[in-house]
Amino acid sequence: MTASSPGGGKGKVAEPGKYAPSPGTRKDWTKDWSYDSLFFIRACDDDIYLFKAVTDSTGRPLTGIEPSDSIRLSDDGTQWASYAVGGNSFKGSKGRTGALGRWIGNSHRYILVKEDERSVGELTIVKSLAEPRPVAKTYKYAMPGDTGVVKYSLYLADADSGKMYRLDIDRYRDQKLLLPRLEQYPMTDRYAYFVRVSRTLDTLDLLRVDGCNHSVETIISEECKPHFNEVLFDYHVINDGKEILWWSERTGKGRYYLYDGEGGLKGAVTPDDIVAGKIVKIDTLGRSIIYEGYGGEEGADPCYKYYYRATFKGRNNLLTPGRGDHSVTFSPDGKYIVDTYSRMDLAPHYQICDLKGNVRFEMEPADLSKLYERGWKEPELVEFMAADSVTRLYGVVYLPFDLDPSKKYPVISSVYPGPMTDLVPLAFMADDNYNHSLAQLGFIVVNVSYRGSNPYRGRDFYTYGYGNLRDYALEDDYAVLQQVAEKYPFADLDRVGIYGHSGGGFMTVAAMLTRPDFYKVGFAASGNHDNNIYSQWWGETYHGVKQVTGADGETSFECRIPTNIELAGNLKGKLMLVTGDEDDNVHPASTIRLAKALIDHGKRFDMMILPGKDHQVWCSYYVNLIRYYFVENLLGLPQDDTDIVNHK
Repeated sequence: MTASSPGGGKGKVAEPGKYAPSPGTRKDWTKDWSYDSLFFIRACDDDIYLFKAVTDSTGRPLTGIEPSDSIRLSDDGTQWASYAVGGNSFKGSKGRTGALGRWIGNSHRYILVKEDERSVGELTIVKSLAEPRPVAKTYKYAMPGDTGVVKYSLYLADADSGKMYRLDIDRYRDQKLLLPRLEQYPMTDRYAYFVRVSRTLDTLDLLRVDGCNHSVETIISEECKPHFNEVLFDYHVINDGKEILWWSERTGKGRYYLYDGEGGLKGAVTPDDIVAGKIVKIDTLGRSIIYEGYGGEEGADPCYKYYYRATFKGRNNLLTPGRGDHSVTFSPDGKYIVDTYSRMDLAPHYQICDLKGNVRFEMEPADLSKLYERGWKEPELVEFMAADSVTRLYGVVYLPFDLDPSKKYPVISSVYPGPMTDLVPLAFMADDNYNHSLAQLGFIVVNVSYRGSNPYRGRDFYTYGYGNLRDYALEDDYAVLQQVAEKYPFADLDRVGIYGHSGGGFMTVAAMLTRPDFYKVGFAASGNHDNNIYSQWWGETYHGVKQVTGADGETSFECRIPTNIELAGNLKGKLMLVTGDEDDNVHPASTIRLAKALIDHGKRFDMMILPGKDHQVWCSYYVNLIRYYFVENLLGLPQDDTDIVNHK
């Protein structure tokens, strides 16, 4: 692929003095200066401007004098289609700001991206607490199956010629560019690299931009059905572009592979029995990497993070022994690792390891004596079978500290179905998500990772819910609670509650409406009860989007996700719905539409709108509302005289 003709302003001289960059010190805006400080690029009022430094008689830049000569490289930047960082906002970009790009190595060429959101539909929320009048906030928000989605363009600015070129990257309809953080753009002095993804999210391409001839070439192309793992996918360009480390789930578990600079596969780097995560250190001379790995240690929760060293030839060794979730820092010389590991039932342990995985020094673990003195007890780590009676599920059960086995205790399932992550704690914490304190009110609280909920257990586990985004976790939750009753004879399955936030709120309602005789009480906050009006990337990634070609030859995309609203007539138990009125992630309309459906079916339910709260509704009022709702409705103890605001 070659570049198109110069785009935008085509090298127009800007109005003198209008956009003097005033960048402060060179250190403050390192990425905006070329490697030799001769050129400076900034976005100004949504467009791109090139500035040339003032030089002395030898051509050396005078760093104490700000550049005055500027060239306008584009003239098509506008609100919702800006070249500026943060330019696609409801106000657009005014004045000087950073550009969505970076200089290519030690060259005078600058690579940049423009995201065009002009065709994306809008949503509006009302900030009711604004003074003196409520204020409407309108923002762009693409939904599953929308015709109008973000359009990506890629440009190359050549400072020596004062021109900017639009690069030809088009391959898929409504494709997406995966944008690295500005400080992590993979590049050499000649090449810059980007990843292009089809809208169906099942094909990835590694693109190499040649800064010298303004061309774009596909180096690696991979099909990854049903969809690529956006959480763990990564790649690294090393050895000045001669080699590439590329992450793939092609064998079912994420591994790193080594390619040559032209896209030729050289071999696997990490083993096939470990899900490889983030690379934390690359030794190009020693030909090895240190990476986060999951599922490789027998007897451990497969979501515990360990650290491994792998050579480019595929030899692998564990660096951080000890059953638990690990985090590390490196010694200044890189020869040793300071490792901290813990579990929900194990206080943090500290050790120093070498790069062969030998423990060279072990320190005193964290002291929990003060917690124990106050009656605290660690929760229990549990392992249950999924509804298929084959897949092992891992989680935590919280019990009352003053448990009396002769009594019966209601069970509350604390849920979040994923798929992007789960909310089951791995490393030690005293009161995860307030579940430990909730249990002290007289409950057994259960938190388990279901099939489809976690990207660290391989492709088949992670994509279990594909095409079934509403219901995929429900059978596992029900199966787990049956096993809870078998393990704990004092568990009362005639009094079962369920609660969660966001996807957990969505799952709470789905469970209440699917098994209305089993789940008696539910508390659902900020739930995406209608995923068809939730984010495009969520619904199309995790439920699926179908590309269709009409009789007229036009391509379109279809995505229709079953909703909780369709089940509203099934409600029998007590249900509390909560939303923040300023939630611009999961729009309050999702909760309000569900409320309307419940009303239409003549159902009694409770509802709370938290003023001034966005998607993160956390506050003492919210946390106590959860506690009191279950105390009142599962324990049958009215709490009308409780000071819900101040009680912590």
